[in-house]
Amino acid sequence: MCALACGSTASTQDQAAGCSQHDLESARFVFHRAWFEEADGRFGLYLGNCPDDPFANAYVSVIDMLLYRDVSDHASHALRSAAAVNDTDALFVSAIVSFAESRLEDAEQHLRQYRQVRPADRYASHFLGFTLIDQGRYDDGVQVLTDLLGDDPDYFPAKNHLAYGLLKKGEADEAIRIVREFVAADPGNPSAWDTQADILHSLDRSEEAIASLARGVLLDDRFAYGFRHMGNILASVGDDDAARAAYEKAVDGADLYGPDFSESVRQLLSELDGD
Repeated sequence: MCALACGSTASTQDQAAGCSQHDLESARFVFHRAWFEEADGRFGLYLGNCPDDPFANAYVSVIDMLLYRDVSDHASHALRSAAAVNDTDALFVSAIVSFAESRLEDAEQHLRQYRQVRPADRYASHFLGFTLIDQGRYDDGVQVLTDLLGDDPDYFPAKNHLAYGLLKKGEADEAIRIVREFVAADPGNPSAWDTQADILHSLDRSEEAIASLARGVLLDDRFAYGFRHMGNILASVGDDDAARAAYEKAVDGADLYGPDFSESVRQLLSELDGD
């Protein structure tokens, strides 16, 4: 897999600045595994050496959105920096930023244009798949991700969103099978356990969901989203004391997240206490 988009190369300026394309590729792969807290750290280190990299800034704009932070700085920086890359790569950068800004139809359009030139780019196919799923177009998204795995069976990150798409299509057994494959392929990723918990809880298998999340939050104490999710599930089954403890862990570990995240958890704590 190419370090940036397939067919692109690092500029002489990037090389002189010590920009490691291996480090960028590593950060991108962690992002596509949906381990956003870890990806945030890796992109941050990379941007310390390469602050104008359009791909890194674009990806971080999505992480900003997912971690309840303001997307505007990294999004605008990505688009400005994209002027320095070729038109094809600029399409992918624009797609990522459009996704971060919740302009999903624009993201889809840019991704389809990009894939006409680089149909084998697995990151673009993955992005298109979950962009379609986020639009509620589950059949289309599942087909894109199924085709991606058919072409690249070892690309396990696609199974995360494929499992969710299958669940939304009503194919519960297949969703569970696929998410278990995702967890087995990436057991050190707390987000894999969180996805599995989400699917299990959606199917009223709350005890299994709690057990899955318990595995996930042990892997990364920055995984405040997982602690909040665990609190939600525990509250739904009436275990208020355990839910309160999970929410408090979420607040304590939310240093990577924006203020809206902590406020949302405090509101959940207030509701739990009947305030």
